[in-house]
Amino acid sequence: MGLDNFAFVLFKPKSPGNVGASARALKNMGLYDLRIVNGTMSATGIADELALLAPGSRAAQMAVHGRDVLHAASIHEALDSALADRQVVVGTTARAGPYRSEAKPVREAAAELTRLSEANQIALLFGPEDCGLTNQELKLCHRLITIPTAPSYPSLNLAQAVMIVAYELMMAAGAARPILAPQQWAASRDIDAMLVRMAQVLVAIGFLPEDNPDHIMFALRAIVGRAGLQPRELDILNGIASQIRWFADGGYETLEMKRRAGKKIR
Repeated sequence: MGLDNFAFVLFKPKSPGNVGASARALKNMGLYDLRIVNGTMSATGIADELALLAPGSRAAQMAVHGRDVLHAASIHEALDSALADRQVVVGTTARAGPYRSEAKPVREAAAELTRLSEANQIALLFGPEDCGLTNQELKLCHRLITIPTAPSYPSLNLAQAVMIVAYELMMAAGAARPILAPQQWAASRDIDAMLVRMAQVLVAIGFLPEDNPDHIMFALRAIVGRAGLQPRELDILNGIASQIRWFADGGYETLEMKRRAGKKIR
Protein backbone atom coordinates (compact mmCIF):
# COMPACT_ATOMS: atom_id res chain seq x y z
CA MET A 1 0.00 0.00 0.00
CA GLY A 2 1.47 3.33 -1.04
CA LEU A 3 1.45 6.75 0.58
CA ASP A 4 0.98 8.89 -2.53
CA ASN A 5 -2.44 10.17 -1.43
CA PHE A 6 -1.11 11.87 1.72
CA ALA A 7 -0.16 15.56 1.79
CA PHE A 8 1.55 17.22 4.76
CA VAL A 9 0.38 20.81 5.20
CA LEU A 10 2.38 23.20 7.38
CA PHE A 11 0.22 26.16 8.37
CA LYS A 12 2.22 29.34 8.97
CA PRO A 13 5.48 27.71 10.08
CA LYS A 14 7.80 30.11 11.88
CA SER A 15 11.18 28.56 11.12
CA PRO A 16 12.65 27.82 7.67
CA GLY A 17 14.83 25.26 9.43
CA ASN A 18 11.73 23.36 10.57
CA VAL A 19 10.36 23.38 7.03
CA GLY A 20 13.60 21.91 5.71
CA ALA A 21 13.75 19.32 8.49
CA SER A 22 10.13 18.38 7.76
CA ALA A 23 11.03 17.81 4.10
CA ARG A 24 13.85 15.53 5.19
CA ALA A 25 11.51 13.60 7.52
CA LEU A 26 9.01 13.05 4.72
CA LYS A 27 11.75 11.81 2.38
CA ASN A 28 12.92 9.40 5.09
CA MET A 29 9.45 7.89 5.31
CA GLY A 30 8.67 7.76 1.58
CA LEU A 31 6.30 10.75 1.46
CA TYR A 32 6.72 13.61 -0.99
CA ASP A 33 3.74 15.99 -0.93
CA LEU A 34 4.68 19.00 1.22
CA ARG A 35 2.56 22.15 1.28
CA ILE A 36 3.27 25.41 3.08
CA VAL A 37 0.63 27.98 3.95
CA ASN A 38 2.30 31.27 4.82
CA GLY A 39 -0.61 33.67 4.88
CA THR A 40 1.41 36.88 5.02
CA MET A 41 3.71 36.07 2.07
CA SER A 42 6.05 38.83 3.25
CA ALA A 43 9.27 39.65 1.43
CA THR A 44 11.26 37.99 4.19
CA GLY A 45 8.85 35.11 4.75
CA ILE A 46 9.37 31.39 4.42
CA ALA A 47 7.71 31.28 1.01
CA ASP A 48 10.39 33.49 -0.50
CA GLU A 49 13.18 31.41 0.96
CA LEU A 50 11.61 28.26 -0.41
CA ALA A 51 11.20 29.87 -3.82
CA LEU A 52 14.80 31.04 -3.97
CA LEU A 53 16.35 28.05 -2.23
CA ALA A 54 19.77 29.64 -1.96
CA PRO A 55 22.46 26.98 -1.35
CA GLY A 56 23.12 28.35 2.10
CA SER A 57 19.50 28.81 3.16
CA ARG A 58 18.50 27.30 6.48
CA ALA A 59 15.68 25.34 4.87
CA ALA A 60 18.02 23.76 2.31
CA GLN A 61 20.63 23.00 4.96
CA MET A 62 18.15 21.16 7.16
CA ALA A 63 16.55 19.27 4.24
CA VAL A 64 19.88 17.60 3.34
CA HIS A 65 18.94 14.81 0.89
CA GLY A 66 15.28 15.75 1.14
CA ARG A 67 15.84 18.86 -0.95
CA ASP A 68 13.81 17.37 -3.80
CA VAL A 69 10.79 17.34 -1.47
CA LEU A 70 11.58 20.91 -0.45
CA HIS A 71 11.97 22.06 -4.07
CA ALA A 72 8.63 20.46 -4.99
CA ALA A 73 6.77 21.99 -2.01
CA SER A 74 3.76 24.07 -3.02
CA ILE A 75 3.19 27.51 -1.47
CA HIS A 76 -0.33 28.69 -0.65
CA GLU A 77 -1.58 32.06 0.53
CA ALA A 78 -4.62 30.56 2.25
CA LEU A 79 -5.38 27.28 3.98
CA ASP A 80 -8.43 26.46 1.86
CA SER A 81 -6.22 26.52 -1.24
CA ALA A 82 -3.83 23.96 0.26
CA LEU A 83 -6.76 21.67 1.16
CA ALA A 84 -8.89 22.15 -1.95
CA ASP A 85 -8.13 18.77 -3.55
CA ARG A 86 -8.44 16.73 -0.33
CA GLN A 87 -11.41 14.60 0.71
CA VAL A 88 -10.18 14.11 4.29
CA VAL A 89 -8.42 16.69 6.48
CA VAL A 90 -6.73 15.44 9.65
CA GLY A 91 -5.66 18.06 12.18
CA THR A 92 -2.91 17.58 14.74
CA THR A 93 -3.25 18.84 18.29
CA ALA A 94 -1.41 18.56 21.58
CA ARG A 95 -3.93 20.56 23.58
CA ALA A 96 -7.06 19.41 25.34
CA GLY A 97 -10.37 21.24 25.04
CA PRO A 98 -14.05 20.79 24.24
CA TYR A 99 -13.39 20.80 20.48
CA ARG A 100 -10.38 18.48 20.72
CA SER A 101 -11.80 15.59 22.74
CA GLU A 102 -12.22 13.46 19.62
CA ALA A 103 -8.47 13.40 18.92
CA LYS A 104 -7.07 9.89 18.56
CA PRO A 105 -3.47 8.82 19.20
CA VAL A 106 -1.65 8.78 15.87
CA ARG A 107 -0.78 5.08 16.08
CA GLU A 108 -4.42 4.19 16.61
CA ALA A 109 -5.53 6.39 13.72
CA ALA A 110 -2.78 5.49 11.23
CA ALA A 111 -4.17 2.13 10.10
CA GLU A 112 -7.60 3.58 9.34
CA LEU A 113 -6.09 6.56 7.53
CA THR A 114 -3.96 4.34 5.29
CA ARG A 115 -7.05 2.34 4.35
CA LEU A 116 -8.97 5.54 3.59
CA SER A 117 -6.08 6.75 1.44
CA GLU A 118 -6.72 3.94 -1.04
CA ALA A 119 -9.62 5.94 -2.45
CA ASN A 120 -9.26 9.40 -0.89
CA GLN A 121 -6.80 12.29 -0.89
CA ILE A 122 -5.81 13.01 2.72
CA ALA A 123 -4.17 16.08 4.28
CA LEU A 124 -2.27 16.04 7.56
CA LEU A 125 -2.45 19.57 8.95
CA PHE A 126 0.16 21.00 11.34
CA GLY A 127 -0.11 24.38 13.06
CA PRO A 128 2.51 27.03 13.87
CA GLU A 129 5.29 26.08 16.26
CA ASP A 130 4.28 28.58 18.93
CA CYS A 131 0.54 27.95 19.24
CA GLY A 132 -0.57 25.05 17.03
CA LEU A 133 -3.94 24.99 15.28
CA THR A 134 -6.68 27.26 16.59
CA ASN A 135 -10.37 26.36 16.72
CA GLN A 136 -10.80 28.31 13.49
CA GLU A 137 -8.46 25.94 11.63
CA LEU A 138 -9.97 22.91 13.36
CA LYS A 139 -13.27 23.78 11.68
CA LEU A 140 -11.70 22.56 8.43
CA CYS A 141 -10.65 19.21 9.93
CA HIS A 142 -12.74 16.06 9.75
CA ARG A 143 -10.58 14.14 12.21
CA LEU A 144 -8.00 14.96 14.86
CA ILE A 145 -4.89 13.10 15.92
CA THR A 146 -2.49 13.62 18.78
CA ILE A 147 0.99 12.34 19.61
CA PRO A 148 1.14 10.94 23.15
CA THR A 149 3.95 12.52 25.20
CA ALA A 150 5.00 12.91 28.80
CA PRO A 151 2.41 15.15 30.53
CA SER A 152 5.16 17.34 31.95
CA TYR A 153 6.22 18.53 28.48
CA PRO A 154 3.75 17.70 25.67
CA SER A 155 4.99 20.23 23.11
CA LEU A 156 6.91 18.82 20.13
CA ASN A 157 9.09 20.54 17.58
CA LEU A 158 7.23 20.83 14.25
CA ALA A 159 9.67 18.63 12.33
CA GLN A 160 9.58 16.03 15.11
CA ALA A 161 5.80 15.91 14.91
CA VAL A 162 5.94 15.53 11.13
CA MET A 163 8.47 12.71 11.47
CA ILE A 164 6.38 10.78 14.01
CA VAL A 165 3.16 11.05 11.99
CA ALA A 166 4.97 10.12 8.76
CA TYR A 167 6.61 7.15 10.47
CA GLU A 168 3.33 5.82 11.83
CA LEU A 169 1.70 6.13 8.39
CA MET A 170 4.61 4.32 6.74
CA MET A 171 4.43 1.48 9.27
CA ALA A 172 0.65 1.22 9.00
CA ALA A 173 0.81 1.22 5.20
CA GLY A 174 3.15 -1.73 5.28
CA ALA A 175 0.90 -3.74 7.58
CA ALA A 176 -2.58 -2.64 6.50
CA ARG A 177 -4.79 -5.16 4.74
CA PRO A 178 -8.08 -3.62 3.65
CA ILE A 179 -11.06 -5.84 4.39
CA LEU A 180 -13.59 -3.98 2.26
CA ALA A 181 -13.14 -2.27 -1.06
CA PRO A 182 -12.25 1.38 -0.39
CA GLN A 183 -14.88 4.00 -1.14
CA GLN A 184 -14.19 7.54 -2.23
CA TRP A 185 -15.47 10.29 0.00
CA ALA A 186 -16.90 13.61 -1.06
CA ALA A 187 -14.42 16.48 -1.47
CA SER A 188 -13.48 18.40 1.65
CA ARG A 189 -14.59 21.75 0.21
CA ASP A 190 -18.03 20.31 -0.62
CA ILE A 191 -18.43 18.89 2.89
CA ASP A 192 -17.42 22.26 4.36
CA ALA A 193 -19.99 24.04 2.19
CA MET A 194 -22.70 21.61 3.35
CA LEU A 195 -21.79 22.14 7.00
CA VAL A 196 -21.96 25.92 6.58
CA ARG A 197 -25.36 25.56 4.93
CA MET A 198 -26.53 23.19 7.66
CA ALA A 199 -25.39 25.57 10.40
CA GLN A 200 -27.33 28.42 8.79
CA VAL A 201 -30.60 26.50 8.60
CA LEU A 202 -30.21 25.06 12.11
CA VAL A 203 -29.83 28.61 13.39
CA ALA A 204 -32.90 29.62 11.36
CA ILE A 205 -35.10 27.01 13.07
CA GLY A 206 -33.69 27.75 16.52
CA PHE A 207 -31.78 24.50 17.00
CA LEU A 208 -28.46 26.36 17.21
CA PRO A 209 -27.95 29.59 19.14
CA GLU A 210 -27.18 32.43 16.75
CA ASP A 211 -24.44 33.83 18.99
CA ASN A 212 -22.51 30.53 19.33
CA PRO A 213 -23.37 27.85 16.76
CA ASP A 214 -19.84 26.41 16.73
CA HIS A 215 -20.21 24.35 19.91
CA ILE A 216 -22.69 21.93 18.35
CA MET A 217 -21.24 22.25 14.85
CA PHE A 218 -17.87 20.95 16.04
CA ALA A 219 -19.67 17.85 17.29
CA LEU A 220 -21.55 17.51 13.98
CA ARG A 221 -18.27 17.85 12.07
CA ALA A 222 -16.77 15.10 14.23
CA ILE A 223 -19.72 12.83 13.41
CA VAL A 224 -19.27 13.50 9.70
CA GLY A 225 -15.53 12.92 10.00
CA ARG A 226 -15.98 9.55 11.69
CA ALA A 227 -18.64 8.37 9.27
CA GLY A 228 -17.19 9.70 6.02
CA LEU A 229 -19.54 10.97 3.33
CA GLN A 230 -19.86 9.59 -0.16
CA PRO A 231 -21.03 12.05 -2.82
CA ARG A 232 -24.58 10.62 -2.83
CA GLU A 233 -24.80 10.93 0.96
CA LEU A 234 -23.60 14.52 0.74
CA ASP A 235 -26.37 15.24 -1.78
CA ILE A 236 -28.90 13.89 0.72
CA LEU A 237 -27.64 16.15 3.52
CA ASN A 238 -27.67 19.16 1.20
CA GLY A 239 -31.23 18.26 0.30
CA ILE A 240 -32.17 18.09 3.98
CA ALA A 241 -30.64 21.54 4.55
CA SER A 242 -32.57 22.94 1.59
CA GLN A 243 -35.82 21.44 2.85
CA ILE A 244 -35.28 22.87 6.33
CA ARG A 245 -34.69 26.30 4.78
CA TRP A 246 -37.87 25.97 2.67
CA PHE A 247 -39.88 24.91 5.72
CA ALA A 248 -38.50 27.75 7.88
CA ASP A 249 -39.27 30.31 5.17
CA GLY A 250 -42.96 29.44 5.11
CA GLY A 251 -43.04 26.11 3.36
CA TYR A 252 -44.76 24.57 6.39
CA GLU A 253 -47.98 26.32 5.29
CA THR A 254 -47.86 24.63 1.87
CA LEU A 255 -47.08 21.32 3.57
CA GLU A 256 -50.05 21.61 5.90
CA MET A 257 -52.38 22.45 3.00
CA LYS A 258 -51.26 19.34 1.11
CA ARG A 259 -51.78 17.17 4.15
CA ARG A 260 -55.30 18.51 4.68
CA ALA A 261 -56.10 17.96 1.01
CA GLY A 262 -54.72 14.43 1.14
CA LYS A 263 -52.12 15.21 -1.52
CA LYS A 264 -48.74 13.61 -1.77
CA ILE A 265 -46.05 15.61 -0.02
CA ARG A 266 -43.23 14.57 -2.36
